[in-house]
Amino acid sequence: MHGPLPINRTRLAVPEAQSSRSNQGFSLIEVTLAIGIIAFAFVALFGLLPTGLQTFRGSIDQTNDTNILQDINSMVQVTAWKYLDKLDTTKGGDIYYFDEEGRRTDTKQHPSTDRTVKNRRLYQVKLLVEKLYQPGTTGKGTIDEIPNTRRIAVIIGDLVRPKSFADFGAIDDSEDLQQKNRPMDVRSRTFIITRMESEHDIQ
Repeated sequence: MHGPLPINRTRLAVPEAQSSRSNQGFSLIEVTLAIGIIAFAFVALFGLLPTGLQTFRGSIDQTNDTNILQDINSMVQVTAWKYLDKLDTTKGGDIYYFDEEGRRTDTKQHPSTDRTVKNRRLYQVKLLVEKLYQPGTTGKGTIDEIPNTRRIAVIIGDLVRPKSFADFGAIDDSEDLQQKNRPMDVRSRTFIITRMESEHDIQ
């Protein structure tokens, strides 16, 4: 009588080349190529980074400019007509400071005593209040003037950029903004205001 048949425990043969290959990592050439591809991709991304940041900064400035303009427009609307020209910076008008969200913090003539408020200043704003003249006239005589109207130019500069700070201080009228041979690192917004008061109100 025979016992149980022995189990065949023969191990499957693995080709020597395949076995040795499975135990190895990446070759030096493969690693070098991978690093080169990654480096090339990162160089391209870093090249786009300044453009993206500039676009993002410009978008924020546009939003804040809108908030600043609304604030200035509200202030002008509640100013009596006989005091309107005095809002012009060159005629004793103030310079207004705004924070990173376009909210007014304080002014140059009435600065805040709180250092935290001063540190929040990001934009400086001044007004140019100018008369309007009939089209086609010299714009020098009273007869050429359009009565009861003013053009308000709102000049916005960045306090954190030296060129913007310098250009802001150099602007005294609209002609300074129109110098094509000298690009100005400031932004300007303009609107027209008409006197709505009666003759009795302006006495």
